[in-house]
Amino acid sequence: MNRRYMVVYERVAPDNWGGWAPDIGGAVGAGDSLDLARSSLREGITIQLNDLAERGIEAPPATATSVDFSEFDPNPSESHYEIEWLLVEVPQPASDTRHSAQHAA
Repeated sequence: MNRRYMVVYERVAPDNWGGWAPDIGGAVGAGDSLDLARSSLREGITIQLNDLAERGIEAPPATATSVDFSEFDPNPSESHYEIEWLLVEVPQPASDTRHSAQHAA
């Protein structure tokens, strides 16, 4: 199954970008260009979602539609942000093997 998550990229220096997905805590990316940060963030999201699925936890829903930059950036008008929707594959959570084993016995 695929899902679109809102992602945010910030240029932190002329050749340094960072990115995050507000709906997926812990998933971040960085790179020397926006394209590299995008690739790094996709990898971070994939790792985070696979980890959740392996633990039997559903992927978080894609609910973010905006970002209030003033919450963490005192001068957002002086910063450079890019916001976009990133389509990622969402793995299905692993089933509870103990529960499956009990039914098989």
